[in-house]
Amino acid sequence: MVWNVSDCKLVKIFRGHKKAVSGLAFRKNTHQLFSASFDRSVKLWNLDEMAYVETLYGHQDEIMAIDSAQRERAFTAGGSDKSVRLWKIPEESQLLFHGHTASIDCCKLINEQYGVAGSQDGGLSLWNFLKKKPVFIARGAHESTESKAQSSEHPWISAVSALQNSDLVVSGSSDGNIKFW
Repeated sequence: MVWNVSDCKLVKIFRGHKKAVSGLAFRKNTHQLFSASFDRSVKLWNLDEMAYVETLYGHQDEIMAIDSAQRERAFTAGGSDKSVRLWKIPEESQLLFHGHTASIDCCKLINEQYGVAGSQDGGLSLWNFLKKKPVFIARGAHESTESKAQSSEHPWISAVSALQNSDLVVSGSSDGNIKFW
C-alpha cells in the first residue's frame, strides 16, 4: 500500500504476490521498490508510475529477506534453500551463492560489492559478489561458554544490519544478544 502522508489517504495497493510479503527495500535515491515473498519471487515496482515492472524467480524456498543499494540490484536470503542471491536487474541475471548448512533468514548489503547474511546454523557470513563462496563465515557467531553449557543448539542469527559503505556489521540472534563486528 502507498499512503499520502500529508492527508493520510491510501494512494495505491500493489497486488501480485501469492503469499506473504517477507521484505521490502527501496533502491537508494530512487522510487523503485523491491518486494520479496514467501511465494519465492521478487517483484520490482516503480512508484513514479505507480506500476508493476517485473517478477524475478529463482529461489527454491520462501524468501526471508531482501536489501538493495544504489545500483539496480537486489540481495535476497532464500530461507531453507540455503542460498543468497544477487539479482542484476539490467542484465536480467542472478548470482547464486551457497555456504550455510541451514536456512538463511537475513541479509544486508554493506556496499555494492559485499553483503552479509545470517543463518539458523548460527553462522554469520560475509560475501564478496565476485566470489562464489563466502569470504568469511563466523560459525557459532553468538555462541558463548555460557550458551554452550545451557543448550546443545547454537543461537541462530535472526537479524543483520550494516552501516553502508563502512566496516561495521551488527548481528542479532535467538539468544537475545546483539553483536558488533
